[in-house]
This record gives sequence, structure tokens and C-alpha cells, in this order.
Amino acid sequence: MASVNSSTNSLTSLTAKTGIGGLVSGMDTDELVESLSLTSRQKIIKQQQNVQRLEWKQTAYRSVTSALKEFQSKYLDVLSATNFRSASFFNNVKAVSSTDAVSVSATGSASKGTITINSVTQLASAQTVKSAGAVSKGLTSSVSFSSIAASLSSLEGKSIGLNLDGRLKTITFDQAFLTAAGTDGVNLQTALQDAVNTAFGTTDLGNPLISVSSAGDVLSFAAEGSTLRINAVGDDTDTLTALGFTGGQSNKLSTGTALSSLGLITELSGSDFAFSINGENFTFHSTDSLAKVIDTVNKSKAGVTLAYSSITDKFTATANNTGSGSNIVISESNGNLLTAFGLTGAAGAEVTEGKNAVLNVNGQSIIRNSNTFEIDGVRVTLNREAPAESTTLTMTEDATSLTDTVKKFVSDYNTMIDLVNGLTKEKNDPDYKPLSDEQKEEMSEAEITAWEKKAKQGILRGDNVLRTISNKLHTVVTGMSVDGMSLYSMGITSAGYSENGKLKIDEAKLKTALETKGSEIREMFTSENGIGAALTGAIDSAIKTSGPRGTRGTLVEAAGVDSTTSNTENSIFDQIKRINKNIATLKERLEDEESRLWNKFTYMETIINNLNAQSSILSSFSSGS
Repeated sequence: MASVNSSTNSLTSLTAKTGIGGLVSGMDTDELVESLSLTSRQKIIKQQQNVQRLEWKQTAYRSVTSALKEFQSKYLDVLSATNFRSASFFNNVKAVSSTDAVSVSATGSASKGTITINSVTQLASAQTVKSAGAVSKGLTSSVSFSSIAASLSSLEGKSIGLNLDGRLKTITFDQAFLTAAGTDGVNLQTALQDAVNTAFGTTDLGNPLISVSSAGDVLSFAAEGSTLRINAVGDDTDTLTALGFTGGQSNKLSTGTALSSLGLITELSGSDFAFSINGENFTFHSTDSLAKVIDTVNKSKAGVTLAYSSITDKFTATANNTGSGSNIVISESNGNLLTAFGLTGAAGAEVTEGKNAVLNVNGQSIIRNSNTFEIDGVRVTLNREAPAESTTLTMTEDATSLTDTVKKFVSDYNTMIDLVNGLTKEKNDPDYKPLSDEQKEEMSEAEITAWEKKAKQGILRGDNVLRTISNKLHTVVTGMSVDGMSLYSMGITSAGYSENGKLKIDEAKLKTALETKGSEIREMFTSENGIGAALTGAIDSAIKTSGPRGTRGTLVEAAGVDSTTSNTENSIFDQIKRINKNIATLKERLEDEESRLWNKFTYMETIINNLNAQSSILSSFSSGS
């Protein structure tokens, strides 16, 4: 609400209190001054009551503004799912498919009938570019296997940790292990394989989950389809170093790792990389993470989705659009990052071309570059190939959901119009006026609430602003028609004068109209001269907040709206401001009036005091004679 500080209703106490207060005369000067200035006080109290009534009036106006805005947002706003101005909202056609090979839904332009999809011989697919083989080095030692075997005795009692898909085990080079490995590690590979099998087990066929190899005089661990990581045990990093590994080294790439530390089979050249995908340019530095590369590409306009699979240890670039054609064009201008990812021709990338969907509809062969498309207002999605299976799409009118929404529309309209008309017809009781602060102090909270509820009643009785709004809305819902179609034709009519402007529904007539006159009803609500536009105009004329003062809605001009410039640019705000200024002037006059009265009574007290003194002197002379 507009913040114009109301003057206090506290006027029982004197505002000016100077001089001698009845010490000589014995009179109650306070009461006399208050009584003599009563007329001035009543003028102030009356103005304060006017301010309170205006504030109540503003609150009532704003409650109507909120109700109108809520109705408009729900039924007349383009973003609303129940927008009665949208042609698609009135589409009550329901589509069903006879098989699971095809999914179907009706759009706003769908109509009753059937469509036969005789066959689906091919689904649309997206072009992909995939690494031909694994891209990571794997879990491979940087020192020769023979050197490890020769110095195996130095590892006695040491341990390493192996983590297989989150399952951590410790491999310890104890005396039993060294014995199994033999002198100079002649049986080291076998001993390692046995230790790993003991720790992690084997498959049902007896094959190891983790394979140990010494091929090419290089120690390596492999776990097909799984992520394997090697770690130091505690602070002992020396053991890993002796074996030629680093802590956290894995057989797969980690997306959080910097490009320079990925451990790719193809070594990266340089520290800066530049490439383009479908004409979209990218640049990265060796310190950037793999996750950054993937995220940047996927959020760009390149039209591809880049992914790394830890299962296959391969990269894949998939076109976002399905269909045939060169949907992925890759080139490198600096460095070899995409080549190291296996995604270029130089790296032998595997390219799978995209395909178009091929189907036969009503005996006509058609091709689409997507598995989702429209046919005669029906959205079709191909789910699987069905070369020898016919699918029938059936479109029928179903007014059930639309009927419920129209009924809710009428119900919400009735609630809104009942508020508007209720305020204009509400009777007031002149015996209930705004309370002063002193009156409130003598009452309980419940008594104050009950009193003010009565005092607020009728605050907008007969109000022209609200009556104009009500008349506009009534004219639209009961008098408008488009090409002979009206709400009356739908079974929606006035509930009668005694019902405060509400509407009533003949549900049987409404259902019949929705099932048989769908296009006429849609036109009635959605056309430029239809009911939807008229309701919007009627409500805007009341609650519009945009534009300079004088061009806004009638309710906004009268009472304003919170959090807008109209909050302090409205007629009630101006009235309250003027009255408060007048109250301030009246209070100054009251204070002057009280001061004059106090001065007179003080002068009287002084005279009486002097007379009493003279009387005492004369009395003393008389008694002395």
C-alpha cells in the first residue's frame, strides 16, 4: 500500500501545557482547556478517520486488482496452459496408435479421421564418429619388467593398492610372494597374477578379472570393461616408483584430469590445441581438463555430442540431428588433440553415416530425416522398424478435459465478479467509524477486529469504478457473439440478478457444443474480435500498470499497485497526502489555541493570587487595629 503516514488518532492529551494549572483557583485547567478546544479536536479526528477510510478503500481496490490479474494470468495469458486465446487450447482431438511401433499425439490442427502407416522399413539415425581403438595407454609401467624382476628382493614387505571399479584390495610382496616369484623374479608374472586372482577372484570360467602382462618387457594390468586404478599404500610412494607407476594411475581416462596428464596412447604435441567441428571453432590449453573440453563442445553450436566411455575406452561424437548427410565435419588447425582422441581420419576414426526414416503412409512411400514428425496435424514418433506390420492412427474428438477446464473458467469468473459486485452492494453501518488510539486501548484485539470489520463494510458501496468494470465484463460474457456463436450457445448464461452477476452452466448443452461446434467455439474465443480479446481489453482497462500516469487502468489510477511506480502515483495516495497536510495544519492551530487558553487561565490564576494577597494584607490591618 502507498506509504503516506497517517496522523495519529491520539488527541485526548493536551498538545500545549504551559503556565499555572489551578493552584490558586482550584479549577481543573486541563479539563477546561480540553473542553474549550473540543471543536478543533473533533475536526482533526474527523480528518484522521477520513485517512483510515481511504486506506481501507485502497486495500479493497487492490484486492479487486489482484483478483482480475489472477484470472487474466490463468485464462488469457500466452504463457498459461489454459489460455483461452490460444487456438491449440481448444483442440479436443485425441489420437491413439494401434501398435507400439508408432507413438502419436494430436496437435492444435489435428482433425477426426484415421491414418494408416503401412510399414516402417528404416528408422532415422544420427551420424557418429568413434575412436577405432582404445585411446588410453592403460595401466602400464614406465620401467622394464626385467629390471623390476631383478630388484624384486628390495620390495620385500612392501605393498601396493589396486582399485577395481571402486573395490580396493592390497597386494603385498611378502616372503611367500617372493618365493613364488623365484630367484631374480623368473616367475614374477605368474606370482603377480596369482596374488591378484586371490585378491579379486576370477570369472565363472576361471578367467582373471584383472590380467597381468609382461609382454614387450613391460608390466601392465588390464581389466576389460572396468576401471582399474593403482595407488600407494599409506605414504609409501617409493614402491610405486620402483614398479614404474604413479599414484592414481588408471587404465582409463579421468574427465577431471588435465589434458597433459591424461595418459593417451598418442602423445599430445604442444600445449595449445585448436580445432573446429561443423565450422564452430574451439581452442584449449594443456592445463584444461577433459571435462572442460567435453562440456564446451556439447554446449556449443557445433551440433554434436562428445562423449568418452570408460567401458570401451573410446571417444564418440554423435550428431544432434538425425538423417543422412555429412552432419559431423572435423578439422584440426593446431595440435593433435582430436587425433589423440581417435576422432580424425588420420587416426582411423570409425564413421557411421546417419540414415533417414523410411515408411509408407496410406500407400505412399515417404522419407523423413527424423523419427518424429507431423502428418496432417498429428505428431508421429517412430519407435521401431516394422517392415511387415501396419499401424492405424485414429483421431477422435474428446471433450472431457476441455469441459472440466471451461467449468473451472466459469467458476473462477464467478468468484472474481462476486468480489467486484459484492463490494459495490455491501451496506455500511454509520454507527461504526474508525477507532482512535484511545478507543483501541480500551478494547481487546478481538473487539478491535470485529469493530473494524463492520467499519470497513460498504466502503465501496455504489462505487462507479467497480460498477464500470462489472458492466464491461458482463457485456462481454453475456452479450458478445462471433458469427452467431456465444457463451449462451455453449450453455453458459447469466445466473440472474440475485446471483450478483454470476454465470451458470447447462453441462449437457456445454458438452454437446464442445463435441459438435469445436471450430466455432475456438473462433469465438481466439479471433481478434472474440471474447478472449474482449475480456483482456476489459481487464486491462482496469489493471494496466504500464505507461505514464493517466494512461493506466482505472483501478491503478485510483489505488495503485505495490512494487510499481503507481504505488505513489494514484488518486488515493494524493488524497491521503493532502489530508495529512491539513491535519498537520489543524494540529498547529490546536496547539496555538491551547496555548492562548493556558495563558488566559494562568493570567486569571495570577490575578486571583494577587487578590488573595491583598485580602490577607487588609485582613492583617483590620486585626491589628
